[in-house]
Amino acid sequence: MVSCDPPPLARPSLPSPRAHVVGTLPIRRLSSLPKPIDPTFDPEHGQIPHAWEEEPNNIEVEPEAAGNESKSTSVPWYLQVEPPTIIAPLEPPPLPEIPPDSPPLIRSLLEYASEEMGLDALSLLDLRKLDPPPALGPSLFMLFGTARSERHLNVSAGRLVRWLRAKHRVHADADGLLGPNERKIKLRRRARRAKLLGTMGTDDADDGIRTGWICVNLGTIDRSSAESTIVAEDGRVSGFGVSHAGSTIVFQIMTEGRRAEMGLETLWAQALDGSLYPPSESSELDSPRRGKNPRSRAKPETSLHPVEQAMLSNLHRPSGFPGGPKGHHPSNQARFYSTQQPSRPSTIQVDPLSTSSPEELARVLTYDAHQKQRLLELLRAQLENMDSSAARAALGESTDSSQPTSFMELMGLAMETLPPNRTWEYRLAVQYKASVSGLQRAIQSLDDARLLVEELRIYAIKATRQQYLQLLSCIFYAKEKHPVAIHLALDVINTMHQRNEPIMASDVIVSIIEGVSKENDKIWARDVTARLEKLLFHRDAPCMDEQLLMRLIAAYANLSNWDGVWNAWGLPPRYLRARSAGLYIHVFQMAFASGSLKHCTDALRRCIPEAASEDPPVLAHQGVRQAALKCIRIADPRAQEFAQLPVDSQGQLARLVQREFVVLTRLLRSTP
Repeated sequence: MVSCDPPPLARPSLPSPRAHVVGTLPIRRLSSLPKPIDPTFDPEHGQIPHAWEEEPNNIEVEPEAAGNESKSTSVPWYLQVEPPTIIAPLEPPPLPEIPPDSPPLIRSLLEYASEEMGLDALSLLDLRKLDPPPALGPSLFMLFGTARSERHLNVSAGRLVRWLRAKHRVHADADGLLGPNERKIKLRRRARRAKLLGTMGTDDADDGIRTGWICVNLGTIDRSSAESTIVAEDGRVSGFGVSHAGSTIVFQIMTEGRRAEMGLETLWAQALDGSLYPPSESSELDSPRRGKNPRSRAKPETSLHPVEQAMLSNLHRPSGFPGGPKGHHPSNQARFYSTQQPSRPSTIQVDPLSTSSPEELARVLTYDAHQKQRLLELLRAQLENMDSSAARAALGESTDSSQPTSFMELMGLAMETLPPNRTWEYRLAVQYKASVSGLQRAIQSLDDARLLVEELRIYAIKATRQQYLQLLSCIFYAKEKHPVAIHLALDVINTMHQRNEPIMASDVIVSIIEGVSKENDKIWARDVTARLEKLLFHRDAPCMDEQLLMRLIAAYANLSNWDGVWNAWGLPPRYLRARSAGLYIHVFQMAFASGSLKHCTDALRRCIPEAASEDPPVLAHQGVRQAALKCIRIADPRAQEFAQLPVDSQGQLARLVQREFVVLTRLLRSTP
């Protein structure tokens, strides 16, 4: 049987305009409509700009570029991070030098203070030679450390006291330390007082909580209780009681502000210097030389700090004791033994650095850091005043390192046992002078310069800008492979940038050009110089000073790039600045040193007319005239001879008299 059911009805599909709309309208990537490119664009009627229809590929590129540009230009001020002014050290700073015959506890104490307590700027003073001994105890060792905050100060001092009691069985007294409960009670009382009084009375600086200074006195270590008799040189007993044979250790922990305010290290160092080198009548002849050292002469009592006066008053012997001024009543202070020194013949005190004995100088400098620092300063000042030949002789021109010169031997003796961060600036001065003077062992390798760069970053040494520039010059003076030198120079420049030092400056660029000018590969040197000139002679760059300009001219002359010389020579007039006589003399000297007829002729033809028109004029300067006459000897060797002829000569002599440099020679000689 055949089914007669009608076939299912198929609903005709309606035309959907969605596909057409999606295909024609651009996909919006932002939450708001983009700004129309065409000014006739109407967002209500959906008119599409012709630019979108013609260039559909720009739809995806332009929003991304605009987004990147907006990110770089619309960064809020509170999200703009400034580079750090001081880079953090990569390694912990070295511990202070430990004097000989010191208690073993000092080394453990310094290591614990640096590693566990986290104190900064640790230092150690050996006050065993202080005479008379201070009231803190005999054979005094005083340590100094800086805490980062008040809370760090109290926490670290409390941990130190507990560590000494648990590990070394030393019961130390911490003056100024507040216990946990005592600190809480004081804070609670201050909060209650502030609540009752409101804003009045809450700005009291001396609240008994913020001390900023804790003195941890460990007492006398290895103290002997045996009694001994003190006998003078004449055989008579000069005292009685107990003679202490141990060592006293005191740890001064302060915040950075309180440590700078008190200056205890300077006060104790002055007291120690006054005890080691007392003033005498024979030292009056040496006063001009001692006046250069601030620690060699005591300050007048009227200008002393109150803390300094209090400390020195404890160091003075009481007036009533034997040997003191007569007519004064003795002090009521009880003493166990006599502190009077046995009578000794008066000796003439001399400066330890003026001794001619190397053994005596080595003995003085062995553990005297102040004299080491003073000697290094004197050696550096002497080295800076040397010329190239004298510097090569002082630093050792020969490659035989087994026979150092007396200068280098003295420098090594002064640097011995000092940490690298305290000798870095002096080693840099030696390296720079050796590189500038052309010492072979200084320019053959970059090992010494690389070590200086590593120590600069590891110890976070606070170098001056001049030292950065000297380090760059040492790198490019060395005859090393170009990529190695450039990589090391970039490390120095990155360090300068991290420490907020300007790097796109004229002095940095001139230092690099000056070092590159010593390179044997002149083609590479000129290529590097041409790239740096784009930064140096930029229209927005400031005008460099004349000392920097002289260095740049000398570097160009060394490269035989006289186009660069005259480009640098024309720099001051562009900034409406006058040239000094020293700059003219420098250019004439560079031209004379080249020995070229062309360069001397160009220098005379360019500089002499400009020297006459300078304000103030410099042509009358004696040095300028002498330097120009030297250039005339090369430009026209017989000019000075023909200048002796009469001006009104006839015939062939008249033509000789009118020669260019003959007339110029007569002009320079007649200039008053």
